[in-house]
Amino acid sequence: MGAFDRIVSRRTFAGVPVSVLSWMAARNLPRTTTPARREEVKAPGNTRVTDDAFAACIEPVVAVDPLDPHNLLAVCRVFVGADIGVAAYTSFDAGSTWRARGLLPGLVPDFDGNPTVAFDSRGRAFVCCVVATQGPPRHGDVLMWRSDDGGRGFRPSTTAIAGGAGLVDHPSLTIGTGSHRTPAPLYLAAGMYGTADDGVVIARSTDGGRTFQPPRALDPAAGARAIAPVAAAGPDGSLTVAYFTPSPSGDVLIRAVTSGDHGETFTEPFTVAGVPAMAPGLGDVTAKSGPALAAAADGGLVCAAVTGFDDATGMSRLLLTTSAGPTDPTPTWSTPMTVAASDETVYLQPQVAIADDHRIAISVYALSLATLRMDVLLHISDPVPAASAQPAFGPPLRVTTRAFDPRQAIDTGSTHWLGNYQGLAAAPGDVFHPVWTDTRTGRAQIFTAAVRRPRA
Repeated sequence: MGAFDRIVSRRTFAGVPVSVLSWMAARNLPRTTTPARREEVKAPGNTRVTDDAFAACIEPVVAVDPLDPHNLLAVCRVFVGADIGVAAYTSFDAGSTWRARGLLPGLVPDFDGNPTVAFDSRGRAFVCCVVATQGPPRHGDVLMWRSDDGGRGFRPSTTAIAGGAGLVDHPSLTIGTGSHRTPAPLYLAAGMYGTADDGVVIARSTDGGRTFQPPRALDPAAGARAIAPVAAAGPDGSLTVAYFTPSPSGDVLIRAVTSGDHGETFTEPFTVAGVPAMAPGLGDVTAKSGPALAAAADGGLVCAAVTGFDDATGMSRLLLTTSAGPTDPTPTWSTPMTVAASDETVYLQPQVAIADDHRIAISVYALSLATLRMDVLLHISDPVPAASAQPAFGPPLRVTTRAFDPRQAIDTGSTHWLGNYQGLAAAPGDVFHPVWTDTRTGRAQIFTAAVRRPRA
């Protein structure tokens, strides 16, 4: 959406893909990749999620019903002529087949998007997205829909965060733990721009999403420079919100705040990690991304992932940092570890999920500079015994059975747009579900795979 484009794209997305190859050749840079520790696992089959009348589909998210791991709900942006809406898709056989559920009820396509989805412990699904006008000026609210039947149908929407004359951007929904008597709290982090409270905010619902408390600013000092928030809730009232801010030197910082009391109070903002840039120039292909964040359902582990690019060496990196979580009185994060590094591949749009045995999965786009084709890779760690232990990753799994050309993404007139993020969910048991935007059909569509975790 608006603020994300203005701040992040200014440094990290310029030039053309061919110029990256020429730039590397002119400097005679060595081409290296992180060595593999174990034999690579064979890629799983790919399943097409979207196959309907929409011109293109981007920015997918996915969630798994904790009461029924065969029930998956995916939501994405869809293009309807010159307008953009948000549509839902369901699977009840663990992702083997999918059914289109159409646009979210009552939604009239305009410039809608940034969907986010989550299930609560009772198996109820919640979907939020930005409902915005194309403007100018652009303005929009975040609306929420609830489904009690796994995504087959939705209740009428409610307004979770009102933007008024401004714009609410990049919402991220996460759900805490409740009890038989008390509904699980819903937390919605978002950016607000063109309002009196510009910057990253948090809104909370304690009545099952029927109403939300007014949004609260999390980093007033950063204001509108804070963008792309993501939120992750753990047990016992723990909550983490991470986002990007620029540093005075021009680097991109991951900043965060945490709460250990259901979002009643938060720590002061602190820096988790920093990178010079997230990616080199990709010309008329747009694939911006924010940080990725996940919390273990049983507590004790929070992870953040980000991509970084060093212009001096031409090295692209996939980075991960971990924390014991907000229940620690003084939250500390590990020094970012390099999960993958290459000067032959550009890493983009990471997502992270934590399985019930504390295996960490990171999905990421991998753009080959030799072929200008893109794959989805999945890095899966061994079980992490404690947040203080450095995760051990084997070689990446190539999820895509066919590399695709990102230059065939939806043409908006000024860019070929792959969206700003992809999706990843961990199912109870032993399966990860990445979902991504893919152009192998000649236009942007959503694909997925069911990846069984390797056992030690």
